[in-house]
Amino acid sequence: MFTGWKHLLKHLSIAIALATNSLIVFAQKTDNQDPIYGFDPLLYNGSTYSFFPRPGTGGSQYLVNEFDSNGAITLRGVTFTGLVLNYDIFNQQLVLKYINPTGAKSLMAISAAWLEKFELGGCHFETFAKADTIKSIFQVLGNGRDKILFSFGKELLLDSFKSNSNHYFSETRKGMFILTHGGITGFKNNHGFIAGFSTSKHDSIKKYLRKNNIKVKKASNWQMTELINYCNTLN
Repeated sequence: MFTGWKHLLKHLSIAIALATNSLIVFAQKTDNQDPIYGFDPLLYNGSTYSFFPRPGTGGSQYLVNEFDSNGAITLRGVTFTGLVLNYDIFNQQLVLKYINPTGAKSLMAISAAWLEKFELGGCHFETFAKADTIKSIFQVLGNGRDKILFSFGKELLLDSFKSNSNHYFSETRKGMFILTHGGITGFKNNHGFIAGFSTSKHDSIKKYLRKNNIKVKKASNWQMTELINYCNTLN
């Protein structure tokens, strides 16, 4: 009789232990998952971000100094918000910081093939294909059909003033473009900006630039947004 009870208690103890371990494992998996998207395969479909400059390199490869914890991404028509993002403008990669299934902080380069647009640091970015059909990332200004696009990049340069051959990242290089029904056209100054539109709009745009004392090389995002929105009112 006692032997039977001993066997029963033994099996019961094993069952309780297995159930407890299962609950612990389940809890660990739940705690380490993305609390919002749970490692959605659409979002977590990029590659491990592995670009780390050698020690002593000056500056940063990123557009902004700190990762933005309120970023948003749209991939194949689906938008994910509340993400921790930064934009590597040296390698032209959007980087997501997240907690991986083991509980460690990780960096992932978002899939360029699926990326459509994102929000970073209060600015809106989209991908567009140039004449060579390769998609590039641009900051986008304007609410109408025609838009202003900014591209950003950096170079990795050798610091010739130091004997240990350290490198440093250049200042951010910005390219300026107009997106119209005719495609993407680059500009560097007021004259180039005006030339990006049909001749029937040239006089009106020139007057607007003079009236508002705008030099496109130095204008703020707000000024450029107002400018392109005005251009969209012209027939």
